[in-house]
Amino acid sequence: MDITVVGTARASLAPERATLHLQLGHEGGDKAQVLQATTALVQSFSAYVDELKHAQPSPTTWSAILPVRTRSWRPWSDKGEVLPLRFAAASDVQVKYRDFRALAGTVDAWGGLAGVTVSNVEWALTEATRTTQEAAVLRRAVEDARARAQAMATAAGQGEVRWLELADPGLLQGGARPSGGDTYVAASMRAGKAEGGGGGADVAPEDIAWQVQVHARFAAG
Repeated sequence: MDITVVGTARASLAPERATLHLQLGHEGGDKAQVLQATTALVQSFSAYVDELKHAQPSPTTWSAILPVRTRSWRPWSDKGEVLPLRFAAASDVQVKYRDFRALAGTVDAWGGLAGVTVSNVEWALTEATRTTQEAAVLRRAVEDARARAQAMATAAGQGEVRWLELADPGLLQGGARPSGGDTYVAASMRAGKAEGGGGGADVAPEDIAWQVQVHARFAAG
């Protein structure tokens, strides 16, 4: 008697890193003024990031400030008239934090300034933690597969199960179709009242949750 099963395991951990995505830029009717204002904003933020980088200890681990890009277009009025040219300049910025309070400070200090758009925050684990935890969750998925197969064998009046095949989803010949493999649920960000009376936001990320599945075939009887 052959038994084919899916083993599943789940885990969730608090994020250890956060990458802040921003866009710095201005738009207007004067190309030179728009470019000048955007360049000044990018230089100011670059100096701020440099201060964070050289702080002891530094709350950041990495940053990227991309070159300023420009564009122009002719808007239309609600009457269908072509209006004068508009110009825009912008730079995409990413800053990775290990200190979430410093992240909250950045959002609080810069998020309300003209020309600054906070796009999103990307949460993650460190590579070391992710590698270790993925291995642990995979082991639990394999154990779950065997336990499930044994329960089915016992219910069918069979004896101890023996391993025949073990694979990632979709790789077991003739087995179940893939159903996601390693599935991560990205953490979201909740903002609460900052401690210490600063009046800003205190970043409180939710856990990063994921599950692992394996497909397995056993012989019983």
